Amino acid sequence: MNLLYDENTENCLQEPVMMQEVILVDGILTARIPVSLKEMSEKGKEAYYPYEDRPEMIFADDTGECQMTFQMIDKKLGSFETGIAAEAIREYISSIYPRNELSPVHLYNGRFPCGWFTMELNEAGKISQHVKAVLSVHNRMLLVTATFPEQDRLKWEAMLKYFFDTLEETA
Repeated sequence: MNLLYDENTENCLQEPVMMQEVILVDGILTARIPVSLKEMSEKGKEAYYPYEDRPEMIFADDTGECQMTFQMIDKKLGSFETGIAAEAIREYISSIYPRNELSPVHLYNGRFPCGWFTMELNEAGKISQHVKAVLSVHNRMLLVTATFPEQDRLKWEAMLKYFFDTLEETA
C-alpha cells in the first residue's frame, strides 16, 4: 500500500489516503486505487447498475458515494484514438443527459494515453462528479469511470492522476 496524502505533513489539510494495487479486467492490467474502495457486492451491483452489460469490475466505498468502474468494450482502439473515442462517448452522454454540465475532453499522455471528461451530477440535491476515461489496453477499449462527491474533487483529481500513473500491463 502507498500513502498518497499524510495529514502529518506540514500545512497538509487533507485526510490520509492509502492506495492499494488491484488487478483489473481479465488480469491484464494493474493499478492503484484508494483502499477505501472495495469490490461491490452482487446486491450492490444490482441496486446501482440494474442493467445488462454493467461494468465488469465495480468498486465502491462503504457509503456508495465514491465508486470506480472498469469495463472492457468489445471494440478495437489504438492509443492514438482515445481522444476521439472519449469525444464520441461525451457526445452520447450529452444527448442522454442534456441538462448536465460536461467538461471538454482532455488528453492525458502517460504510460497509457487516455481521453477523459467530467460530468456534474445532481441527484436528490447532492452534487457529485462523474469522470469517464477511455484507454487503449492491448488495442481494446477500456472505459474507466469514477464518481465522487463534489467536495472531494481536489482529492480525487490527485488520486486519479496517481491511478493513471500506476497503470501497468501484466500480460
